[in-house]
Amino acid sequence: MQQALAGATGVKKINMAYEQNNRRKHPRFSVEKAIYLEVVSRNSRSEADNTIILCNTLDISVGGLRIWVQEPVAQGTTVNIAVPEEEWKENLELVGKVMWSKEADDKPGFWLGLELEDTTHENMERWFKVVQRLKQ
Repeated sequence: MQQALAGATGVKKINMAYEQNNRRKHPRFSVEKAIYLEVVSRNSRSEADNTIILCNTLDISVGGLRIWVQEPVAQGTTVNIAVPEEEWKENLELVGKVMWSKEADDKPGFWLGLELEDTTHENMERWFKVVQRLKQ
């Protein structure tokens, strides 16, 4: 009986991992790139009230990013994302939401899962091109 339960638990864990991996709408690509994140405070009256941090992408997709940051950012927080382009001469600006946050396994800091939210059609087209270029 205990073996049957242990086996069922193992199957359940595998199925949950499979379902989580297949929830994604877009494939992810391992890309490490420095980006800026502006954490939008709920009580913010202007951009000057928000915290801006330098962070690194770990993987990206058309619909989101996984990033590493030094300080935690709460789940549900809205963030403005600045992706430097053309040797840091220009930024692609996107809006995202922190979907999850967890302590990083490999170094001090935190991993965040960001889902991109509606932004201009032009910026989403530019982001799609950035993803296509960086995945190669």
